[in-house]
Amino acid sequence: MDLFVYGTLLDDTVVQQVTGQRFPKRPARLSGFRKFTPDGGYPYIVANEGDAVDGVLLCELDRGALQALDRYEDEGRLYQRVEVTVTVDAQSRRAFAYVAAR
Repeated sequence: MDLFVYGTLLDDTVVQQVTGQRFPKRPARLSGFRKFTPDGGYPYIVANEGDAVDGVLLCELDRGALQALDRYEDEGRLYQRVEVTVTVDAQSRRAFAYVAAR
């Protein structure tokens, strides 16, 4: 499983502390979303046609790592993990991303 990240999970140290692992990564772009970084808060993204967010694709996550990241992101309350399409090396690729919960 691949995960598009754009905020605190860009930091390899954070990912390793949360999952106990490191993952291959590649620069990626998520179209149709806008990133917000509130003062004193954590970055989040929301769907917004015409915008794009640059980030990184973490590759080859196992189920345990994804569950640990769900807990870290407070999935279901602060963020929702959704399936998206990102662009990596000019090719479309399916991945998960954490978007702001409504």
